[in-house]
Amino acid sequence: MASFFNNIWDSIIPFLGDQNISKNLLSIFDDEKFRKEMLDTHAPDEGDVDVQSLFLLINNTLSEATVIVDSVVNPKGTQGSASTAFKPPEEGFNPPIAAINEVACQITCKALDTKNVRKTFESLFRKLLTYSWVAKAVITLSSLALYYSDFWLLAQPTGKLTKSMAILKGLPAITKSPDVQKIQVFRDLNDIIKIILSMTECIVEFEHDSKDVPELSTTIDIPGSVYQIIICVLVCSIQFTSLINLVDDYKGKDLQPFARKVNKINHSIQADFEDYKHRKESIKGWGEFSMPPLIMWSSSRPCFTSRTILSDSSLDKKYKVESLRKKCVMLLISDLNLSPNDISILKMIYKEPKFKEKCYEIMWVPIIDQEGEDTINQFKHLQSQMLWYSVCSPTLINKVAIKMIKEKWHFRQKTIVTVLDPQGRVSNQNAMSLIRVWGWHAFPFTDSVIADLWKPDIDRFELLVTDMIFPNIHEVIKSEKYILLYGSEDPKAIQEIEEPLKKIKDDGIPIVSHNVNMPLFWSRLESCMHLKLQTNANVPEALMRDILNLYTNFKRHGGFVVLTKGSRIVTNDSIVTVTEVFSKYETEWKSQVTPNGMTFDMAFMDFRNQVYDPPRCNDFCIPTIVDYIPENMKCPDCPSMMKINFNFECCHGAH
Repeated sequence: MASFFNNIWDSIIPFLGDQNISKNLLSIFDDEKFRKEMLDTHAPDEGDVDVQSLFLLINNTLSEATVIVDSVVNPKGTQGSASTAFKPPEEGFNPPIAAINEVACQITCKALDTKNVRKTFESLFRKLLTYSWVAKAVITLSSLALYYSDFWLLAQPTGKLTKSMAILKGLPAITKSPDVQKIQVFRDLNDIIKIILSMTECIVEFEHDSKDVPELSTTIDIPGSVYQIIICVLVCSIQFTSLINLVDDYKGKDLQPFARKVNKINHSIQADFEDYKHRKESIKGWGEFSMPPLIMWSSSRPCFTSRTILSDSSLDKKYKVESLRKKCVMLLISDLNLSPNDISILKMIYKEPKFKEKCYEIMWVPIIDQEGEDTINQFKHLQSQMLWYSVCSPTLINKVAIKMIKEKWHFRQKTIVTVLDPQGRVSNQNAMSLIRVWGWHAFPFTDSVIADLWKPDIDRFELLVTDMIFPNIHEVIKSEKYILLYGSEDPKAIQEIEEPLKKIKDDGIPIVSHNVNMPLFWSRLESCMHLKLQTNANVPEALMRDILNLYTNFKRHGGFVVLTKGSRIVTNDSIVTVTEVFSKYETEWKSQVTPNGMTFDMAFMDFRNQVYDPPRCNDFCIPTIVDYIPENMKCPDCPSMMKINFNFECCHGAH
């Protein structure tokens, strides 16, 4: 095996100057089309590999090799862990030597023998098409383990042969190098290989452990995880081969973005594995589970109360959880601050004939930390307003389920609605924003309906403002009058804009104004923001800019003002800027508003642009209620990507 790896060096030297090879590999992590093509090659045959025994040998090999590397890159340090005891495979185990050797060739010389790394990856995947998903990952990692360990074994030579081989392989140039940056690259690569080993161990253990709970077998996306692990192994092999052949020139320039990607993948796999273990433990503790695996109650007693549309409490009925089997269930998850408006919208949905025809149900899952008589009374009061199922008592909800709802579905006191299909699988983790914005029109509240709702010609103003926010708003829009919405947390700012506004109205300008300072408006605004940020829907960018501007003006710039002509937005500005323009109406620009001259909105914008000094930098506020912060956002005014900053705010209990 050692001679095989020695023979590849001469063939790869011409290609090591192209550092784009591993960058090109990084690009296929997120190439969904290519990923699907590769996953579609999967064609396992009857026979397969004992992946647990093979992984034991890999773990033995890489655990020892990484300890050696730790001692080389930091001989005086303590981070190198002690050697672990040898763990033998099953008696009679024969590793798939031919497959390991073929893959070793793919991930070393052939990987660098072409600039088209996609072809190399495709060839590697096809070599493994007859193996199970986990076997593909384990065989690929075993090839890297042999290659990597074969080299580092010589870092601790014990005789004339190994000392000579170490010199021939250039090990002294590494182990005795004064180049701190070069040593750091080896340390970083070694850490990445440890993480890949941990990821692979995770899916090997999951595959074996989940056999007795098939209903949880999809908790980890095994095909997708294997695809990512194989890319990671291939990138590591390319990086390592480059390092040991161009010791003085290669500095691992691609390593940092790769390390971030590997850590992100590892975090995702480990989180899914922890989720699986929690769910399995809950199943063991509660016996059979009914409905979704994440929410379990004892099915030996009635757990839900179904209230009819009639308010007569004597008609209350109790049902066992089995009554929700084979139905699509919308889990309404909240604390005791469930808003009357949310209940009202859900009632309208619940009363739609198609809701029951399509076998849908709603169930309230109250997550309540407090105890006592007042809490019980609040719970019963809310329950009495509902037409749907709810638990008889919050204490019936399994504590493990509550923990999972908080961790997996990110419940943070704000109401969410999680939609489950008849098999208990999540079809929408949080449909509350969809429901608040679109109501019944968003049925069946799955992610797939979002793109259909966001139409390119959507009216941005009418989307944000409804009759419940601004009474008779649609009639006002049809009349083509000017509409002024404004809001601020500072009463003084409201007073300052209303004084010049009254003079403008008295002058005969047809403006209908409304001070918007109600929770319903902000809930709708944040719901629109949530839908845009959390989905890939083709939302018009102008809409998102309006939403972010309005929210930012309110939170950061003293308040907001939206001026429209009908539904056409004239300006979406800070209350400070608009107040300044309005206050100078009488003295500065009133004369421009004439039947044969400028209209009111034209004159307003003309003067506004004269006095407005645009800020040097753009900034937007995003409330944490949306449960999602985008990794990047393009500036609406230039091609640059915006930077992300965090700040903490306290309203001293005012909201």
